[in-house]
Amino acid sequence: MSREEKLITLSKFLSLLLRHRPDILDLKMRRDGFVNARELIKKIKRRPGFGWVTIDDIKLLVTNDPKQRFELKYEEGELLIRARYGHSRSLPIRIQYKPIQLGEVKYLYHGTRADVLPWILREGLKPMARKYVHLSPSPEDAIEVAKRRKGKPVILQIDVESFLKNGGKIWKATDKVYLAKEIPPKYIKIYKYGVE
Repeated sequence: MSREEKLITLSKFLSLLLRHRPDILDLKMRRDGFVNARELIKKIKRRPGFGWVTIDDIKLLVTNDPKQRFELKYEEGELLIRARYGHSRSLPIRIQYKPIQLGEVKYLYHGTRADVLPWILREGLKPMARKYVHLSPSPEDAIEVAKRRKGKPVILQIDVESFLKNGGKIWKATDKVYLAKEIPPKYIKIYKYGVE
């Protein structure tokens, strides 16, 4: 396995651990989602195929991730890591995100599959098993999300200005990911049906 393939595998495993299943490694996760990076690495290294992982690998992964999935910080001399977004609803995590204001963003986008489109247009976007609906700042970013799903991709456009004017809230998690508790159908339209 190449170094790049190893880092991709590590990123996927970290996403699983820090977003959904810290119990796999019996990680002590704080209410704000942070875990001790040293403890995390020590436990990951015991897993088959992960004996190579070092703190430098974690730092490299976090620094070079275009989606900014993870966050590192030092606190009282200890390095901590957490997933910035994407947590399962079942985890008792509370992360403070910056709410966007009217005028900051006109539209956001969501990549999905054609087979769920009738349901979305009737019920709106809901977080399902996650805490928030994930939205993208550009159609191109939403296309990348849609292509990861099985089935014919569809890009939806969210009328952010109308949603905020009517009391909706959207938070910015990173430059590439915005979050909402849900988006009612009246703020959603099909931007592009089918993506090559």
